[in-house]
Amino acid sequence: MKTTLKILTLLLILSSCEKEPLLPPCNPDQYNTNTTTHVKTNVLDGQWEVITGTMYMENLDTGEEEEVFIFSDGPTGSLRHNGSMYDFETLVRYRTTWTFNFPENTPGMGTFFLNSDSINPYSLSVTENNLTVCEHVSGQYTMLGGSSRPINYEVVDHNNKIINFYVQETYVNINGYNYRYYSKLRFKKI
Repeated sequence: MKTTLKILTLLLILSSCEKEPLLPPCNPDQYNTNTTTHVKTNVLDGQWEVITGTMYMENLDTGEEEEVFIFSDGPTGSLRHNGSMYDFETLVRYRTTWTFNFPENTPGMGTFFLNSDSINPYSLSVTENNLTVCEHVSGQYTMLGGSSRPINYEVVDHNNKIINFYVQETYVNINGYNYRYYSKLRFKKI
């Protein structure tokens, strides 16, 4: 009886604490005011090939901002500042492809294929305003480290089917400084 009373008291104390609201991991406005905030599946459906990319870095301690061309060292680049940890983060210019297979209904779960790999697909969570690449529901191992990658986009050229994707917002410490960075990738529909 005493144990039950202690547990109930503890639950009452924990549930009465003031909670901070959860903030979304990616807000399209922080990337660019022109990004699309309403997912248009008919525009994104299909296969896209990366043609260029830039990493935007902000030093949160000094306020300095920097743009880093992702492919400055050759055709291979990374969404992560110090090198890729997962296949999703590795980019090969004019070779890396992203394929979006949207669900029949929104909200819903579709499929995302990296480099046409249908053996190891990712899940694609789609709501009216959000697009997120996630671990596949039937996956036996973690391809994103148990995480997900929210994606925002802006249509650059409807006629030539060119889109900018904003992905991989990260907070990290680099050489003792706190940074926030994200990548802007330009893709062409193939």
